[in-house]
Amino acid sequence: MMQACLLRPYKQDEHFEPFQIKAARFHFGKSLSAKISSNALQSISHFLHADTLFSALVNAWALKNPETVENFITACKNGDFKISSAFYCVEHKEKTIFFLPKPVSLNFMSVEDHKKMKRITMVSSGIWERGILPDVWFDAKKCTLLQKGTIVALKEEIEDDIPLYDVVTAPKVKVRKTKTDDSFYYQTDLYLFRDKNYKVCWYFLMDNKLNSDLKEQLTEALQTLVHLGIGGERSSGCGSLQGFDFKEFPLNMSRNQFEASVSTVIPNVDEINGNCFYQTMKRGGRFLENLPIVQVLQEGAVFDKEIKGQIVSLKDEPPILRYGINLSLPLHNNFVNGLI
Repeated sequence: MMQACLLRPYKQDEHFEPFQIKAARFHFGKSLSAKISSNALQSISHFLHADTLFSALVNAWALKNPETVENFITACKNGDFKISSAFYCVEHKEKTIFFLPKPVSLNFMSVEDHKKMKRITMVSSGIWERGILPDVWFDAKKCTLLQKGTIVALKEEIEDDIPLYDVVTAPKVKVRKTKTDDSFYYQTDLYLFRDKNYKVCWYFLMDNKLNSDLKEQLTEALQTLVHLGIGGERSSGCGSLQGFDFKEFPLNMSRNQFEASVSTVIPNVDEINGNCFYQTMKRGGRFLENLPIVQVLQEGAVFDKEIKGQIVSLKDEPPILRYGINLSLPLHNNFVNGLI
């Protein structure tokens, strides 16, 4: 069974909390070139992509154990350690509900209300495991729609439409700027919710075949990552974490002909052929520096063969890597029937 690592957002003082609060603030920027960086802080991803998570983990590892960070990177390139992107999970009524990216193959299926189905971006692990098709997602007796109809779970997993996160754009002022026309800007941030009955956390999956020494140092790197935070600068109130936990990921499925990625993927040459369904996006670039931009497959890509992926170098000095190793999960036959 695959292991999940929960990243717990910073918890505010219980004595000053209203019934429902935005527990923590995060900013996951999208890749933009310097030519279009004027609105860079207004563009965000709604979850933490695997390539950004990998970079943060490598940086944390280099701070804690710099002498072995290259060993860790080599192990990742060899496929001994794979990670997914970091998605939402909800701790509710002594259970944890995990959400996964919607498999792209579902977008090609004929359904009664295609517009509503296209709005769905994530499904619960229960939906994924049982192969519950889109026509059932909108049956209020069987499923619950969350986040304005963009996330779906089984009714037995979550009964009510509880908010998971909010996206807020607010004006900011740059310090140490003498020109007023250059000091004002907007930043978009993502807030996770929590109340006394449920807590929203980040989680990512791990396929961990590291040796015992590197496994121990992985835990140390995660501790450092919690201290540093992720998704924005802690000095500005972004990205604060209070801890992490390991949990077994409750997906009871055997390997199948078709699998779907839960990470960003940079395929090797000639890996993409056969029956594949995917969407792409551009990753790379930097707010203050132009870096090569690479095209990657988004989470939810569907393959009928094993795809390894690769880690590519964007710059040699200092070394900047872009993670694109594939981590995939078995896909129910219902999600591909009629398409092959």
